[in-house]
Amino acid sequence: MIIYSKRSDSGRLNDILIEEQKAGKISQLNDSNPTHFGLGIKKFGAYNPDPKGELPTRMALAEFLSKRKDRISPLFLPPSPERIYLLSSTSQGYSWLMKLLCDPQDKIAYPSPGYPLIPSIAKIEGVEAIPYFLRFDGSWYIDLPSVEEALSQPDVKALVLIHPNNPTGSYVSKEEFEKISGLCRKKDVAIICDEVFYDYGFSSNLPGRISGTAQALTFSLDGFSKLLASPQIKTAWIEVSGREDEVAEAEARLDFIADSFLPNSWFQNESTPRLLELAPKKTEEVRKRTQENLEALRKAFSGRDLASSLIEPEGGWSALVRFASTIDEDALVTELIKKYALSAQPGYFFDTPFNCVAVSLLPPEGLSKSRIKVLIDAIEALSRE
Repeated sequence: MIIYSKRSDSGRLNDILIEEQKAGKISQLNDSNPTHFGLGIKKFGAYNPDPKGELPTRMALAEFLSKRKDRISPLFLPPSPERIYLLSSTSQGYSWLMKLLCDPQDKIAYPSPGYPLIPSIAKIEGVEAIPYFLRFDGSWYIDLPSVEEALSQPDVKALVLIHPNNPTGSYVSKEEFEKISGLCRKKDVAIICDEVFYDYGFSSNLPGRISGTAQALTFSLDGFSKLLASPQIKTAWIEVSGREDEVAEAEARLDFIADSFLPNSWFQNESTPRLLELAPKKTEEVRKRTQENLEALRKAFSGRDLASSLIEPEGGWSALVRFASTIDEDALVTELIKKYALSAQPGYFFDTPFNCVAVSLLPPEGLSKSRIKVLIDAIEALSRE
């Protein structure tokens, strides 16, 4: 049985009110919503907040998500507006889910190497982030014994899967997911799955989406930031799935958290259905660009005796360029900044097990090729010192 945080308990009176509201409309003695009394801007109509977000918007999103047929497991729930929560960003989603699942000092397991967002949010939430590890032997894989070790620690309430990981670009394989979801079910640990980069794979044979899985209580994160390549469009969502009883309890508590923040505005709800129509074309445009830049990287590193090499990603918006441990990462980044006015994030920023820098696959062709040349030249120069 999943044990939720004490801070996600809405209280007895609120539970009674919710039950009565389901049975019929309740008039509030202390109603301070001006739109209920004709004082709001009439164009926007009356505001009756739904903690999940406006129902028509969630219906449009559920319809959009239902067109995705690629699933990592046959045990999944079809997308439903009742199991979708609209919010401003996946970062906010992580924050809500830590509030839902963790009391202060509880733990959440996350993949390392990876982008350092989860430890940062966990620190703010008073939660301890503990790593499990990705290993590299020519390709990336999840070190399952490290997952078991992480889940064996007391007070671990959730495990994060990044599908695909950033910046390694590695997806969770079907075999890895089967074992991890089984462990989480056995340990009563929820899964938080971040699939924001899922659509940007470099193979037609991807392992399938984790969102909607019913194998363990799962909270899937996605949003317009990557889907529309527009981080300024602050719309994201959580999709809840799992056993019926677990989902019902999770929703009741997540409703309380969402109702405390109500992050989605009228403008977001109004524009979301139209923006969803743009998603397929925009995603294909970005996918084409990243594939072109990955091919340019392959050519730049092929057939040459270099002090650096390309680590092939399976998906995402970046690739790792590896170089010898004799070259100091800070020295390389300093060289790039001072000599070429080009900044970079060293491998230790992501806790990679070898020296590297992350290279974006988003720039236009000319800029991308010039940056690749600068990086290779800088590494070669340092390797000769």
